[in-house]
Amino acid sequence: MKKSIVCMALASAGLWMSCSTTEKVTEKDLTGNWIEVMPVNQHIVQGVSLYEKGEAASIGMATLQYQHWGLTGDSRLVLEGKSIGNGQTIEFADTLDIVSFSGDTLTLGKGDMYRIQYVRRQDDKGLIGGSDVAMGYTWSEMLQKKIRVFEEGSRVHSVVNPQSSSAGYLVFNADSTQLEFFDPETDVVLDRRMRPDGTPVWNVEDDDTYLVEKSESEWLVSRRGQLLYATSGIEDLVKAVFVTDDGEDIEVAFFGKAGVAQMSRKGIYSLLYQYRTASGYGYKNPVFDLRGKGQEAVLTTLADGSHISLKEK
Repeated sequence: MKKSIVCMALASAGLWMSCSTTEKVTEKDLTGNWIEVMPVNQHIVQGVSLYEKGEAASIGMATLQYQHWGLTGDSRLVLEGKSIGNGQTIEFADTLDIVSFSGDTLTLGKGDMYRIQYVRRQDDKGLIGGSDVAMGYTWSEMLQKKIRVFEEGSRVHSVVNPQSSSAGYLVFNADSTQLEFFDPETDVVLDRRMRPDGTPVWNVEDDDTYLVEKSESEWLVSRRGQLLYATSGIEDLVKAVFVTDDGEDIEVAFFGKAGVAQMSRKGIYSLLYQYRTASGYGYKNPVFDLRGKGQEAVLTTLADGSHISLKEK
């Protein structure tokens, strides 16, 4: 019973074969931090720290606490500790086969039951264990520490998938020269730059993957002209479809609080910014100017002054 606790904890995946190392492994060889990177997230890890004098500690496992370790005469690894859960604490001792060992790679097994590979880690920087994740922590590359993004970041909602229950977060450093953007799929560090008109944006130089900016009171995250996230999401979104004299459809999404309009034409997105007009509405960027009133609008290409008349469907 005691041994099965560790077996279940370690057997996340493995090669189902039986073999063992033929080389003598010493305690000095194994001293260090040994981690298994979780497949769902490269920052989420679990494993074990093997210290000198037979002391051990768990990495990323709050309910399985390693305390001691050692080697048997036939070079098998013995782990001892406590399993905590369901209101009780159970002491365990488990003996594992050292299937293979090569410098910074260690494979442990249990007969033919499972194989699991560990890699040696020199420090714990950037590692978020399962217990950390359960408490809402993630690793910030920019701040070089684990944080709760929902406590330290500004929340933005998806405008691409409004049904999503997930959100993105913007975390700034102390002087706002950098920010880290977190969403369910990735996180990226962006640097602050100034546009010719003096407004700040955050992106990666010579890279058009993400751009963060503030328009009115809204934080916006866009990519290649397509708006992905906004502080208010689609709360005040108004969609319109215009048709040209040639029968071409041009879709425009108006975000009132942010004062922006996203235009989609022939599969290409453009984000336009609202400006004051005597009547009607006006949105533009360095390439296009969209002026309209009622169901009529005019789209002007600023480079050559050409314009297209639009009528809302």
